[in-house]
Amino acid sequence: MQCSYKLATKRSLYNATVLQADSGAHVYSPDLEAARQSARIVVIGAGISGLSAAQHLLSHGFRRTIVLEATERYGGRINSQRFGDTFCELGAKWVKIDGSQDSMYELLRNTEGLGKQIKQPERPTYVHMEQDGGQAIKPAIAELIDTLFRQLCRGFKVSDRVKRGEDMQALDNVMSYFRAESNRIIAATFQQPEEQQAAREIFQSLFKEFGSVLGCCLEYVNIEHITKCPVQPEKCPLYVPTGLDNIVEELTQQLDKEQLQTGKPVGQIQWTPSQLKGVGCLDGSLYNADHIICTLPLGVLKSFAGILFRPTLPLDKMLAIRNLGFGNPLKIYLSYKNPIKQWLKTSLRPLGAHPSRSTEPQVERNWTQQVVEISQVPNSQHVLEVQVGGGYYEEIEKLSDDKLLEQITTLLKRCISNQLVPYPEALLRSSWSTSACYLGGRPYFSTNSSARDVQRLAAPLGEQSPSLLFAGDATAVQGFGTIDAARSSGIREAQRIIDYYRSSVHLEWK
Repeated sequence: MQCSYKLATKRSLYNATVLQADSGAHVYSPDLEAARQSARIVVIGAGISGLSAAQHLLSHGFRRTIVLEATERYGGRINSQRFGDTFCELGAKWVKIDGSQDSMYELLRNTEGLGKQIKQPERPTYVHMEQDGGQAIKPAIAELIDTLFRQLCRGFKVSDRVKRGEDMQALDNVMSYFRAESNRIIAATFQQPEEQQAAREIFQSLFKEFGSVLGCCLEYVNIEHITKCPVQPEKCPLYVPTGLDNIVEELTQQLDKEQLQTGKPVGQIQWTPSQLKGVGCLDGSLYNADHIICTLPLGVLKSFAGILFRPTLPLDKMLAIRNLGFGNPLKIYLSYKNPIKQWLKTSLRPLGAHPSRSTEPQVERNWTQQVVEISQVPNSQHVLEVQVGGGYYEEIEKLSDDKLLEQITTLLKRCISNQLVPYPEALLRSSWSTSACYLGGRPYFSTNSSARDVQRLAAPLGEQSPSLLFAGDATAVQGFGTIDAARSSGIREAQRIIDYYRSSVHLEWK
């Protein structure tokens, strides 16, 4: 992904002369073969979307394709790190099992260590923290509520209410919908007060899980997100034990150093008129282009779209960028010297958790209440993953390592009623919101946006040809916010360019 955060003064070093080189009109023959040799295509960002676009273009013979990446690594928000005795994912973690052409699974099917059989995920143990010794919730109640909640996530109840003509204004966000439906379910299903309370807290944990996927509070999420792009993971997703970045290696096989250039943060994108199109980088380098595929993260577009593009983007596209939400899923991993199974027998979901009864500042005192689950990383004996939902993401990222380790260890001791829980040897965590090249992690439909904003963001720009094209996980409704959407959108825009040259009448490309 690209970074555009450098000082404006540095931009001024080249903005006065940027895009003046090779300014003559670049006229092509309608012949597709000629275009393959001469069409200059610049892809901004070497995440899954950008790499998929480049791979698709190269496989169709468009040799003058270049990918510019701001950082020194490629892969975007797929970021696998060796930690302890395993690989940990700081970004995307699971892959949908889909053997169709160009799917993520197709890229991974020959990966070393990939299981031939899909294991059923282990059911976590819900532990009520307000009870002495962390009293466990009955598995039957947890299983029932889990099933009912996943039905809510697929939007069944929303569709039913729309069909009945009910007023949906009262449910203007996902949390309002979840609360209203869960209260109705609890009242109709459970009679005993203690069972109702347990059900209420399990639902709350599942709400936090949903929020952890998006990286935001559910009060900010449009209820349309439920019906258009469900975000609950599949029952049997695919975990890659040797790292999800195997996908990245597969996508970069066809790219040489000239075609995939790292350390190239973009400062300006000139997308019209046609004879001056190109991309200027903050190091002063200039890349002339006939087509530009922009895969900048939505967080970066929100902050810098107004100054990056020349001319300024159309109003409807700027509004789409402003309206769509951008969350920050948080990943925390802990590594231990001895095998974890010596003291942790199952995955834990704390209910009603309070980290301490102290007078520490509010943020530090409450963040562990947002812990969804503590679980052992698959195929690891020594590494735990801490899943966090709800809010406080930026605040947690700013906590010192020592403070975070102290508070999560205190929570673990209370969950399993064991004061001998060891202190971790090392900590690994994500920092997407504070990284200037990302400024967040995953898009969502905010209460101010809808699927129409996704379509507006994805719409290509240009008068006589598709000059500026947009790809990325925020530009595809199907799978919105996922690595599948990122990949499909990159291929979609690459194919748009290919189809343009296949057409006999370029002037009517739209």
